[in-house]
Amino acid sequence: MKLTARIAALAMTAAALVATAAPAHAVGESTATTPTAYVGDNCIDQPVNYSVNLPADVKDWFLQIKPVYPTGAEGVSSYVGTINGSPLTGTTTIQICGRVEPRGTWTLQPILKTWTDAAGKTYYGPFNGTPSTFEVVGRATTSLSLKAKTKGNKVTAKSRLVAKTDGNTAPVAGQPVVFQKKVGKKWKTFKTVTTPSTGVAKAKFKARKKTLIRTKFAGAGDVVVGGTGPAIPAASSKKVRVG
Repeated sequence: MKLTARIAALAMTAAALVATAAPAHAVGESTATTPTAYVGDNCIDQPVNYSVNLPADVKDWFLQIKPVYPTGAEGVSSYVGTINGSPLTGTTTIQICGRVEPRGTWTLQPILKTWTDAAGKTYYGPFNGTPSTFEVVGRATTSLSLKAKTKGNKVTAKSRLVAKTDGNTAPVAGQPVVFQKKVGKKWKTFKTVTTPSTGVAKAKFKARKKTLIRTKFAGAGDVVVGGTGPAIPAASSKKVRVG
């Protein structure tokens, strides 16, 4: 190989190495993320995880975390920095008020406003960080219906468990529904059924005349209804007389 060809090949290799060795996050880069927000009529403090890539010996820094509505309008920003005693990576909150602010896909835009290095040199922004999106949805409510058919002393009962979020209703699958009958003054469980994809739990049993039955759902810690989130509330059906 001629000398000029070897020099050209080495130059190409060096350029490739420089390109692949570029840092993933430049100094001053920032991020902010948050999970799905579940809101009601009141305001909530939604946790936000943030991070700013600055030298460990940075003297001063100031980060704005700006929420943006689906319409493009801005919500109420949160601010972190040395003035608050904030770490470079941590958690803060933004306030979301379900009564007046919209549902839908929001954007979080972190903006580094200024920072001062160890030598005292100040860098003025704004330096826009990496935006992220999250969903704002209503809190879920549950309902549990109960229907029963009697033939002699044999009863077939069906109980449907559904959850509703922002007008969207969906069956709740994979959750235990308890069938109970009243014996004296107490309710006694006689069967527990896990709901299928339809949300309908079915039970067949024998009952005396004028027996009262009901179904109950104890609540769930992580049911997907428009996004993962807090517990779906417990629910009870109406009482039905069978037999």
